[in-house]
Amino acid sequence: MSSTATGSALEVSPKERLAELFDELAELAGQRNAIDGRIVDIVAEIDRDGLWGATGARSIAALVAWKTGCSSANAKSVAAVAHRAEEFPRCVDGLR
Repeated sequence: MSSTATGSALEVSPKERLAELFDELAELAGQRNAIDGRIVDIVAEIDRDGLWGATGARSIAALVAWKTGCSSANAKSVAAVAHRAEEFPRCVDGLR
């Protein structure tokens, strides 16, 4: 004789499940923003100190695309934000 739990004891309503999923999305989005903020910080330092020239990459955006595996369009956006991070500290702080 096998023992199996009844499904009704573990079931949650669709509304409750949706709330759980939204909570998880919010948590993941916050983590992603923090990661994006740190990436911008790293790219800003590499750009500011001219470190990317030693990599053989043709541009800071090309370096970002290469090292992060993102698209060239996303890499250009990251590089642009990083290049102007000191001009827009509130925007960069919002990523953290």
